[in-house]
Amino acid sequence: MKRLLLSLTMTVLAGLSATAQCTPDPQFTTPGVYPDSATGFASACVGVAYDQLITNVVPVDTTTFIGPIPVTLTFDSVVIVSVTGLPPGFSFACFDGQNTTSPVDGCAFEGGTIGCVSIFGTPGAADVGVYALNITVDAYLAGQPTPQATYDVDYYVIEVLPAASCSGSGINEETASPFTLYPNPVAESFTLNGLEGIDVSNISITNADGKVMSSYSNVNGASFDMNVSELAAGVYFVHIAHGSATDVVRFIKE
Repeated sequence: MKRLLLSLTMTVLAGLSATAQCTPDPQFTTPGVYPDSATGFASACVGVAYDQLITNVVPVDTTTFIGPIPVTLTFDSVVIVSVTGLPPGFSFACFDGQNTTSPVDGCAFEGGTIGCVSIFGTPGAADVGVYALNITVDAYLAGQPTPQATYDVDYYVIEVLPAASCSGSGINEETASPFTLYPNPVAESFTLNGLEGIDVSNISITNADGKVMSSYSNVNGASFDMNVSELAAGVYFVHIAHGSATDVVRFIKE
């Protein structure tokens, strides 16, 4: 019954997004949301169509404790209430072909199903920057007319890069970058590797809003150690400027 009550609301929400249909990534079967916080989203490139897939695997039930006694509760559905922080002109669409009651494109994902969300758009030159997303989700248990919990997925970031920094695929060349960062997530410090033989003019760290937190020049050697213990927890980006190119490596500060 809860899903039926959601139908009208989700139909309106879906109408605000788009009719594109995504396909869940079949490699994911364990309950959770993919990509995770460590993997994050691909970057977007100016003038190139962008489409980021989120796969949502909803468990059949969950276990909680009433005192010392474990109690198994059945999921009705999880529902995306809103997606905010998208780059200008970007939208989203949902699909769960395994739903039995809820609309398959209504952003409601029933218990025991695997659905997906597509976030898409084509950024312009004025859209260059870093966009921190917030996805608000309600979780319903079977037979309950109100959400058991509401939570925010706030670790996704879309960085829109200038065309000169991108490959023709629309994915940041970070995917083929010679630079690696370890450990990630970071507690106090990390090592940036891959600098050997590369003329690095500058290395900077920016937060999710694009603010430069620190900057380094005259970097030499095969690696570079950075202490980020004073940074607040969140998503950050290391920009490595070399020659006429800039590579970007994403990290999470714990």
